[in-house]
Amino acid sequence: MLYFLLKNLFRIALRVFFKRITVNNRQRLLGEGPLIVISNHPNTLMDPVVTASFMKQEIYFLAKSSFFKPGWQGWLFHKLFMIPVYRREDVGDSGTAQNDATFSKCYEFLGTGGTLMVFPEGNSFMQRRLRPLKTGTARIALGAEAQHDFNLGLKILPVGLNYSDPSRFRSEVFVNVGEPLSLEAYKEAYVQDPFKAAHALTDQLKEILEELVIHSETDEEDQLARQIEAVYQDTLVRELDLAPTEPEEKFLITKGILQSIKYFEARDPQRVHALKEELQEYLSHLQSLGLLPEGVKQAPQKSKVAWGTLETLAYLVLGFPVYVFGVIHNYLPYLLPAKIAKALTKDIEFYAPMMMTIGMFTFPIFYTIIGLAVHAWLGLSGWALVAYLVALPVTGFFVLHYWHRIQVARRHWIFFSLFYRRSTVLQQLLEQRKRLMQVLEAARAEFLGSFPETKPKTETHP
Repeated sequence: MLYFLLKNLFRIALRVFFKRITVNNRQRLLGEGPLIVISNHPNTLMDPVVTASFMKQEIYFLAKSSFFKPGWQGWLFHKLFMIPVYRREDVGDSGTAQNDATFSKCYEFLGTGGTLMVFPEGNSFMQRRLRPLKTGTARIALGAEAQHDFNLGLKILPVGLNYSDPSRFRSEVFVNVGEPLSLEAYKEAYVQDPFKAAHALTDQLKEILEELVIHSETDEEDQLARQIEAVYQDTLVRELDLAPTEPEEKFLITKGILQSIKYFEARDPQRVHALKEELQEYLSHLQSLGLLPEGVKQAPQKSKVAWGTLETLAYLVLGFPVYVFGVIHNYLPYLLPAKIAKALTKDIEFYAPMMMTIGMFTFPIFYTIIGLAVHAWLGLSGWALVAYLVALPVTGFFVLHYWHRIQVARRHWIFFSLFYRRSTVLQQLLEQRKRLMQVLEAARAEFLGSFPETKPKTETHP
């Protein structure tokens, strides 16, 4: 009952916390057990919530034993179908016997057609990278099948979680669901050597998950990829005739950018180094002026500047009363989750799930208090009170949009000021951007030329 209630509450909370959740191959999440769902693990408790929210069956989760503290926390985790795993780095060699009991419980659960979710990296770090996988998932899967002479029909379902900004409210998630993997092919290998079979399966799972996530080898490589995305992604979307807001297309573009970086690092590292320096110089110049890459493309037309300014001013003036109403009623319940999360933990990976969970309570509590107050002090009741309460979350979202519009207007004003008053600075920026585009276009052409069978209409790599 508690699991069902919290699952539905989290479904609602996810729709509020994230601006957009896109699931690729969603139908694969509808399969029933026996099933082991595996995923990368960049965002701690948010990861199982996101994936489980799209699955209809009850799911058991493997979680590190340190979460199961005595008292209410341990009780809650057990009620949420979590099974403790005793990692050597947490409990030393003493966890071996306890893990044997954990594995037995998993075998029994999978043998009855259950669904188990595992994060085989073993820990969570907010990186666009798949870390080495532990063999526990493979051992559980092969052990469960072995108990049924490999006739259980167990499948492993890989899921790649790709967050646009894991810790930020109203960011996006691209859930990339892979092809379910059967284990019949491992029967002979397991009979001969269970240890080697588990390692072979783990290697295969690693290859599968790397295809489903944005995977950079180093922080430096990821930083370069992000810089290229910031400057060049819009151009690629336009040239390849892709949907500008389609997460799958952006995912493929980023995969292509990382692949091209690896290509040139292996063949011409000096060229990569020069690109890094030029990108850093350009982006630092933009940052010093308070501009973003997507806002600097070409000198604006005077007619568009005038009309855009009038339109923005009209929106800001007419929307200001609604903005004030929304801020007054939503500021505290919006601010408190972030403050509480930062007070409870210094690990950034926990911020998002904590903020979302705390927000599930702060907003309803504050809205209830406000409703009681306006009923007592202003005499609102019936449909008038209902309309007032409905206006609270609606104006809360309007505040976010209004604030975003202010930031956009500010950047446009800076850009237009450069255009009219400091044209030399603007010209330098445009020249920098033009040189970068030429360098990136040349690199893209060379990289694509290394794939002779690539057809122009399906190109997705820079």
